[in-house]
Amino acid sequence: MFVDIGAGAGGLAVAARLSENEGVQVGIIEAGIFHEADPLIDIPSNVGQTLGNPMYDWSFETVPQPGAGGRSITLPRGKMVGGSTGINNMAWSRASHAEYDAWESFGPNNGWNWDGLLPHIKQPANVSPNKTDLPIVNSELYDPKYEGFSGPVSASFNSWYSDVFPSYLVAANSSGISPNFNSDKGTTAGLMNCRSDVERNTGTRSYAAPAYYCSHASLPNFHVLVNSQATRVLLKWSASLGSYVATGVEFSSNNTTYTAMSKKEVILAAGTIQSPQLLELSGIGNSSILKSVGIEPLIDLPEVGENMQDHVFAPAQYQLKPGVLTFVCYALLLVMTPLTNRYCSAQNGSGMLSGTDTALSFLPLNLYVDSETIDFMKRSFDTVLADNSSSTFRRMQYKVQKDWLQQGLVPQSEIIMWSRAVEPLANESYVTLLSGVLHPASRGSVHIKSKDPLARPTIDAGWLIADFDLLVVLQTLKFAMRIATVEPLVSMIDSLVLPPPNSIGLYELTCSINFFLQSASHPMGTVAMAPRDLGGVVDSSLTVYGTTNLRVCDASIIPNGIGTHLQSTIYAIGEKASPRIPSFLTVS
Repeated sequence: MFVDIGAGAGGLAVAARLSENEGVQVGIIEAGIFHEADPLIDIPSNVGQTLGNPMYDWSFETVPQPGAGGRSITLPRGKMVGGSTGINNMAWSRASHAEYDAWESFGPNNGWNWDGLLPHIKQPANVSPNKTDLPIVNSELYDPKYEGFSGPVSASFNSWYSDVFPSYLVAANSSGISPNFNSDKGTTAGLMNCRSDVERNTGTRSYAAPAYYCSHASLPNFHVLVNSQATRVLLKWSASLGSYVATGVEFSSNNTTYTAMSKKEVILAAGTIQSPQLLELSGIGNSSILKSVGIEPLIDLPEVGENMQDHVFAPAQYQLKPGVLTFVCYALLLVMTPLTNRYCSAQNGSGMLSGTDTALSFLPLNLYVDSETIDFMKRSFDTVLADNSSSTFRRMQYKVQKDWLQQGLVPQSEIIMWSRAVEPLANESYVTLLSGVLHPASRGSVHIKSKDPLARPTIDAGWLIADFDLLVVLQTLKFAMRIATVEPLVSMIDSLVLPPPNSIGLYELTCSINFFLQSASHPMGTVAMAPRDLGGVVDSSLTVYGTTNLRVCDASIIPNGIGTHLQSTIYAIGEKASPRIPSFLTVS
């Protein structure tokens, strides 16, 4: 029996592939449930409505963040079969060639690079043709070398675009952002019309539950326990192997503790927040932290829970003129019968309900920042690089990031056109330009604060600790606000809402960033794949150091942050991991 903790993108992908070998049994322990035919998940324009709802979302919260005005900020994570793929914004993108290649620079990671990952990035995807006749997005290109066409997750372009979408694209192009019609080739800089994981024939979200769970649920060797929260991995010392063996998993269901035994492997796929939490609860981590909460240290791995990286964004929100349609208008249109079929139909995969915001720009700094300011930003980054208190592993990360800065090829920031609002008024439509940093110098952490396995961990995201990150967000926000002054977009705008119109000096913009900063919900890196002597937690087979059969398979293993939306990469981690796990292994 393989025991898999977590039914998200990585966990379901690896478990489903393992179950295709009829000679093994696979059991998945999942704290949430399967939300079958749930419109809050399935209808793309309902995105965001599950956030904060305990039926769908763990709703983790950070400790007060100095870089966010001292606020504690909610960090959504999916609590369901499908994990965060059931609550995210459905962006289907990948990082650049150089960013994946950097993973291998931290050690002999045996194929954890662009060439090694590309087949597995393609593997989950079923890319659909473009169905729109909107001229400005009608030249999206295909190259079968870089796309997947037979996987279980549908990836498609919208068939309906908001009124503001084409005007924004023209304004962004006029501001110097060139279109990128095929970022999947590994060069991500530019403005893209991003695919979404939407099944275009039905107009519904395509996520890990229908893709990997429903398709395998009838197999006699594929088992999923829902409403069951894993609390500890059971470890037994093997003198003959000279390491610990994972023999099973304790889990809680309906206030009762149970044990699932494993004779093969335990696969930890609980995500960037809970995978390090479970390792620490099991006696794996920084010995000082474990002792402080009364847990006996079994394997001293000081970097468990460290190295947390995330993308953060600051908004420039604009109220649009009356009559400009965006995705948030559909609730009004539902009661307007003549318009319902035209704009709101999702029955044939078209209409407003089946669409998402897809205008993403990945930007190198030299596109919009003058050379003098870039030099200042580089000097700011150098202060982070020179900090001798950083671990060896972190200094290696910073050297990689510094090379990217010097070369100017790997995008450092992102602007998202979002047709929603941070602070909306009823019956109004908005466009919000979200400006964020893709490769932050700041690092955060996740650690247990109690030996109580059901207690929430302490999450210190560390957002904007490094001045470099604030400078990137600030310069990107200024650029985004310049785009909003360009035709034809400016003619659709009624007024600036955020930052407050009378507060657009540098000091005021900085205060606005601190007060309105939000996470993109892309946490990664807390169980990093790297050599143990550098601070790694798992090796290139994703096996936790000091164990023979405990693996981690989620975004926590990412050694150096990537500048993209994460889900397609996490699926790829699961797909790539499955053939690396020997089904013949039996624990004695």
